[in-house]
Amino acid sequence: MRATTNRLPSSKANIFYPPSILEEELKNRVAVDWFGAFDCSHILGKVDFCAAVAATDLPLCDAESVLWAEAKRGADAPLDFALVQLILTIGKERTFDKHLPPKYLAAFNAARIAFIPYSEVVEIFYQNDFNWNVAPSDHETREFGDLYQRVIRILESATLEFDFAKDDAELRRFIKANLNTGRTGCQPVQITKNNFTHIYQRWRETVMPTILMPDWAVAKKNGIIDADFFLADIFSSDNALPTSSRPTMPPSPTVSTSS
Repeated sequence: MRATTNRLPSSKANIFYPPSILEEELKNRVAVDWFGAFDCSHILGKVDFCAAVAATDLPLCDAESVLWAEAKRGADAPLDFALVQLILTIGKERTFDKHLPPKYLAAFNAARIAFIPYSEVVEIFYQNDFNWNVAPSDHETREFGDLYQRVIRILESATLEFDFAKDDAELRRFIKANLNTGRTGCQPVQITKNNFTHIYQRWRETVMPTILMPDWAVAKKNGIIDADFFLADIFSSDNALPTSSRPTMPPSPTVSTSS
C-alpha cells in the first residue's frame, strides 16, 4: 500500500486481473472479490460502479452508498486521472442530488484501487464558478487540471492506494474498517454535509406535499419557507439527534426555496 506520487503506475505492479478483460467484466469481478458484502447492482447514471447497503422496498428508503468508483480496463490506466474523471462525472450529472452520497470515491484498474474520502471533495460540487459542462474524459480542460492538482495532493497526503495482489489483507481490512456500516435494510441515516442536499430534496419530494400550506408563494412573502419545516423535522424530538450528530450545512447555500 502506498500513496501515489506520479501519474503512471509502476512497471513492477502485479496484475491481479487479466488486462485484456472488458471493463464490465472487471467491475463484476471486483464486486465479487472485494465488495461481496454490499449490493453492487445499482446503476447510478454514468457512475461506473456503486457499492451500497441493501435497501428495502419502502418508498422513503434509499440505498445507502458506501462507494462510487470509476473503472478502467488494463493495468496501466492512471488512477489519479480516473478519479478526476469520476468527480467531473458526479458534478456534471449532480448524482449527489439524486442518490445518497457515499463515504468514499474510488478508481480501479486490473492491478490497483485508489480511494478518496467523499468529504475531501464535496465542496467542489458547490463552487458557483465551476464549469461542469466540460467532458469528464477530456484531460486538457482547465477544470480537469485544477481537480487533478487537488486529487494529487490528497493522495500524496494519505495512504489510500492498494495493489490488489500485494495488499490483499490491507485492502480487506480497509474495506471492513471504513466501508462496512453493520446495517442492512432501511435504517436511519445520519445527516452530514455529504448528504444534506440529497436528503433535503427527498424531503421536498415526499414530505413537503403533505404539509397543509395553501400557497407556498404567499408563505414565502411572509417569511415562511419550506426549509423552516425541513429543519424543524430534523431537530424534532421524534428525530432527536445528539448535538454532535446534527447536520453540518453545505459549504455554500443549496437549500432552494419554493416560489
